[in-house]
Amino acid sequence: MSQGSAAAQAFLDREAAAAVVTCYATALDARDWRAYRALFTDEIAIDYGAIGSLVATVPADEWTNRCRTLEGFDATAHQLHNVIATIKGDRATVTSIVDAVHVVGAGDRALLGDLIGRYTHRLVRRNGWKIAGVTLTVAAYPAGKEAFEAAFAAARAIFAEGNPA
Repeated sequence: MSQGSAAAQAFLDREAAAAVVTCYATALDARDWRAYRALFTDEIAIDYGAIGSLVATVPADEWTNRCRTLEGFDATAHQLHNVIATIKGDRATVTSIVDAVHVVGAGDRALLGDLIGRYTHRLVRRNGWKIAGVTLTVAAYPAGKEAFEAAFAAARAIFAEGNPA
């Protein structure tokens, strides 16, 4: 492969890996659970401990079903910035800044759960790039951590009402 071809292939690899991470955020906000699940390997290492959530390696179906609680929100927007993909063979690491806005109606008011943080997605090449792990770290809660937690509690309750166990 020529030097120019190798550089072009490296660029395409980085863009393809970054696109998977963009699809992660897009599928969450669209509530497109089939598309969301298709992004993962069969098992995924999750570290959402920064928000008091899951830290474990779980089947991707389980993670996808867990994320369905976002259906309790009226709207979400997982906005990604400064996306950087690093490729090493058949592995990629994609880091990004996320501004994640979550809005839910609660009585006569809306609750805002907003966070700014960093995603680190770990991908493997398997007929295209698949997410094998994701870590979320938190830099700030613009509306306050209490507001974030209140919004999530309200959304979980709304989701549970519509999806009894």
